[in-house]
Amino acid sequence: MKLLLAILLLVHGLIHLLGFLKAFGIGQYPMLSGQFGRVHGLIWLLSFLLFFLTAFTMYFNHKLWPWLGLLAIIISQILIAISWADAKYGTWVNLLLLLVIIPGMGEFFFNKKVDSEVKLLNNLQEVSIEKSVVSKPEKALPPIVADWLKNAGIGTSNSISKVYLTQKGEMRTRPDGKWMSFQAEQWFSIKDPGFIWKTRVQMLGPVFLSGRDKLIRGKGRMDISLLSLIPVVRAENERGIDEASMTRFLAEMIWFPSALHEPYISWESIGTHKARADFTYGDQSVSGIFSFNEKAEPVAFEAMRYMETGENAKLEKWVIKNLSFKTFNGIEIPDKSEILWDLEEGEYHWLTLEISEIQYD
Repeated sequence: MKLLLAILLLVHGLIHLLGFLKAFGIGQYPMLSGQFGRVHGLIWLLSFLLFFLTAFTMYFNHKLWPWLGLLAIIISQILIAISWADAKYGTWVNLLLLLVIIPGMGEFFFNKKVDSEVKLLNNLQEVSIEKSVVSKPEKALPPIVADWLKNAGIGTSNSISKVYLTQKGEMRTRPDGKWMSFQAEQWFSIKDPGFIWKTRVQMLGPVFLSGRDKLIRGKGRMDISLLSLIPVVRAENERGIDEASMTRFLAEMIWFPSALHEPYISWESIGTHKARADFTYGDQSVSGIFSFNEKAEPVAFEAMRYMETGENAKLEKWVIKNLSFKTFNGIEIPDKSEILWDLEEGEYHWLTLEISEIQYD
């Protein structure tokens, strides 16, 4: 889809180049009956260059591409209006491109908002690090959890404070729904536990969903919008959202296991291959059970989590199955996982993900 759009932008731009060539007497163009002065021709050249830059920046994901595209369309349409008899059909191409560029502008503002939230998350993290100057004795961990840390490559000296990772995978919105591919970025703060998760879900052709899930200072929020423009879901300050976000953070500690030592996590052994973890922030607490294999690798996590929020909030069994493990920056973590809901009516496999990249600080 991206390649097709880039080609359309380039072809449309090349057509504008004809106005420049005619104005400077370079070649014969009988399809252009109007008379073009040299200033007029230079504006046709400018339009071509803007469409070329739009195609290039869009293809390589530069955040300014929608604005370049909008400027190109405005100049193009002015030129078309001046040379209406020869160029009127270019209006339809400009309208088609505008339908793509408007969601791009929405995504620009969406990403800008996420960037400001990531900055806030990092600032809160720095404040928490400054306040935790006094070292605290490490808590005793269940034997299987201690083995997990040891085998994962976590020692007492390599505490992680921030994490950035990228994901890819598939998700669906109902048990019998169509699988949709997604890509995501996620930022974690560890000392002041929180995260920002940003995703783009490809629905059909050029139609996509933008999503952002977050936990900051114990408060959760989820936003989903169609084409980064039309709100579909907004969950904040309602029953279940804070607990659901905290449960997610607890489960996703598998990607930064040094957090198992943090004071907001407490542990309880459940047999030889299971351990219960409680995550407490302020007066709110959630819990979940980690299951391990013979190599002390966390192969599963389960918890009672709110599937819906607000008036329809109801706790359901939420399960993560870790399918494989990989070493990133010297730390072994699960890199492929399945997430499902274990409902009364049956198992709802909701999401499959893979960690593409992870960075620790």
